[in-house]
Amino acid sequence: MTYIEIIRRLKDLKEQGYIASLRRGPTGIGYTLETKLGLGETNISVPDIGGRVELKATRRNSSSLITLFTFNRAVWQLPQKEVIETYGYTDENGRKALYCTVWSKAQNSQGLSIQVDRDNHRLKLVHGGNGVIASWDIYVLVSKLISKLGKVLFITADSRVGENNIEEFHFNEACLLIEPTARSFIKALEDSVVCVDIRMHLKETGNVRNHGTGIRIKECDLPVLFEVKEDCQLR
Repeated sequence: MTYIEIIRRLKDLKEQGYIASLRRGPTGIGYTLETKLGLGETNISVPDIGGRVELKATRRNSSSLITLFTFNRAVWQLPQKEVIETYGYTDENGRKALYCTVWSKAQNSQGLSIQVDRDNHRLKLVHGGNGVIASWDIYVLVSKLISKLGKVLFITADSRVGENNIEEFHFNEACLLIEPTARSFIKALEDSVVCVDIRMHLKETGNVRNHGTGIRIKECDLPVLFEVKEDCQLR
């Protein structure tokens, strides 16, 4: 599918006004957009803008978090079991668990925060003055961002609740995002625009179940990571 064809389909979709979501819940917006555009997956080939493009849809001014990517390999400075036992809690299933979002500007309810060490190019998970719990190479994270989201077709929709309490979307704005940069990513971490999601618990055997540490951002803030933002002009 060419870029011109995608824009034509988006303009047609905009002219339809509000359309009912084809799936309930947070994922309804993406599923509805892909279905209406005739796409089977969110990573599409657009030859005239350089290959693979990620398709992202958001409700206007949404504060929901989306996962940019996950990265968990060789970052823990303490055994993960010790991290859960020290900083975790007992969840509704009676397991010792640590599921929480961590930002740079304030400690969360577990006393955790992240720090950007520009001198050593590290992102650190810390607990007060008790040392470093996990540490990521910032430029490895940037590389993951570029490989996963080098180009994004970012679609914005107004949302309302329609008949039978079904959410409806008016897809009316599109922007092509190109070239995520290290500078923007690091600043977003420092400004608490990008956060870290810890997602792990202890199984009955005592072994750790880690669902992957997520690097996340609010849907509406995604464009701040990119150097180039091209209005697709659906007007």
